[in-house]
Amino acid sequence: MITFFRKLRQQLLSDGKTGTYVKYAIGEIILVVIGILIALAINNWNENRKAAITEIKVLKEISENLGVDLLSLQNDIRLNEEGIKTVQDIEGILDSNGTLTDALTRSFGSITFNPTYTLNTSGYKNLSNIGFQIIVEDSIRKAITYLYETQYSFLKEREETAEKVTYVYLTPQFQEYFGQIKFEMRKNQLPAKLYYPKNFEDLKNNGDFHRLLDYAKEIKYGNLYDLNVVLKDIRRIKTIIDRYLEDQSH
Repeated sequence: MITFFRKLRQQLLSDGKTGTYVKYAIGEIILVVIGILIALAINNWNENRKAAITEIKVLKEISENLGVDLLSLQNDIRLNEEGIKTVQDIEGILDSNGTLTDALTRSFGSITFNPTYTLNTSGYKNLSNIGFQIIVEDSIRKAITYLYETQYSFLKEREETAEKVTYVYLTPQFQEYFGQIKFEMRKNQLPAKLYYPKNFEDLKNNGDFHRLLDYAKEIKYGNLYDLNVVLKDIRRIKTIIDRYLEDQSH
């Protein structure tokens, strides 16, 4: 096309048709500009298409991560609820002047157990590496950032605090009341700890020991509150992401 216009310009100049030459020169410039604009538009379309594919891929990974986290944290809730019930059962036995059994020694051994929260952040790390601007919807981008940077960080901090008060404060004082600790191997389960009291009858009316039991419950109640707060946000944000993904698939 350019060669054609070049020959045409030369022919017009040699024929002395300057006015017509100018018109063709302008036309050639316009065609070149149009060609550049079309190329840019095609390039932008391709880049936008690639960005959209990347956005969907990242959001799907985050949604999958959140689904796994939901199940994991729900299990942690179950463990804390079971821990609270165990303490309540121990209190019931002590208050009713019950007897020491193997089941009770296992219950004593589980008092100082504190769940560790496993959170999946591969999708969020991937998003961070790619760039948060890949998420088109501001509300989704802000919700995801809030969940991982604020709520997940908060939950891990609370987990560390619960572990510290459990293993640094509660456990040493609790173990003072027990003379022997055994481990019971169980098939397809973690070993169970069996705590044998130094003086079981003394525990029934020992105010300090009962306060330790109350403290163990308070730690688990605090865990439940933190877990439920974060679980609520996970469900909400996962729902937002899944709805967006569904809309983009149509």
